[in-house]
Amino acid sequence: MNEQNTENCEKSILQLRHSLIQSLKAVDQEIISRLNKSIPLISDIGKHLINASGKRLRPLLTLAMAAQFNDNSKKPILLAAAVEFIHTATLLHDDVVDESILRRGKKTANIIWGNEFSVLAGDFLFAQSFELMVETNSIEALSSLASASCKITQGEFQQIQIANKPETSLNDYFEVIGKKTAELFGASCKSGVIVAGGNVEQQNAAYEYGFNLGLAFQIVDDLMDFNNSPNKMGKNLGDDFKLGKTTLPIILAWQKSNPKEKQFWIKTLKELNQEPNDFKNAINIFNKYNIFNECKKRTEEFISKSIKCLEKFPDTIIRDNLIGLANESIERSK
Repeated sequence: MNEQNTENCEKSILQLRHSLIQSLKAVDQEIISRLNKSIPLISDIGKHLINASGKRLRPLLTLAMAAQFNDNSKKPILLAAAVEFIHTATLLHDDVVDESILRRGKKTANIIWGNEFSVLAGDFLFAQSFELMVETNSIEALSSLASASCKITQGEFQQIQIANKPETSLNDYFEVIGKKTAELFGASCKSGVIVAGGNVEQQNAAYEYGFNLGLAFQIVDDLMDFNNSPNKMGKNLGDDFKLGKTTLPIILAWQKSNPKEKQFWIKTLKELNQEPNDFKNAINIFNKYNIFNECKKRTEEFISKSIKCLEKFPDTIIRDNLIGLANESIERSK
């Protein structure tokens, strides 16, 4: 994508945020209000992570999908807050499982308050999200987000099972990121259309838009571990490699590697026997087999599918900005 297109994409997401600014503020107010009603420590932990949040992408998707149907009720606000609580809960649990020390450039909650409090705070946020969903009086929206929550946990289990296994199949990898990341994107979009009165075809199209966007989003995250600065990522370069995480670039590199290179992957990822230059050596193997470009090509394919789904919606500024948002996700890796 050229520089002009990149600027257009960034402009699109800013316009989307601007057009939904009052709704986004209402979501923040709802989140803070719910946290303030809990015990102080839970409130502190929740605010620590939520205040460090970046683009609030998932709640933004919920609001944008509802806005296409001119829904100005409180229901999309409640759902968007629920989505953010679900996402934040998964981050709290992720950081405990991964023993992370940084999240978006700040100390993780588990480092500040410990694993026990982080896990319990995550449990509280999950429970709070369901209370918010119930208040929308939409069993369909509740069903969509409840299903996504279950699949997120399944994806976490499966991610642990494929860790340190560069020989993992692409099918298994995409099943993991589909559940762990893409499901919440899809449900965030679908639930917004449900409460706004969109038909079943539009609900399904919204889900597919979000799901494919989520797949692309996760692949770009995989790439950012290898080719971006800590300031942009909010974590240290090479963290996934050091943990032996099985990501798309690793799987593709394993498939193309010769026997000597496969021994390198076994030593560094399966056995976690890493030397100072091993991260650089991994990059060299990626470059040898053009792995970064192959990953980006797959990302572009998912984004193309995502954008096509928006044809089911009215031709509005919101839809145009959702197209721009999808395109901008590719630029995160550059």
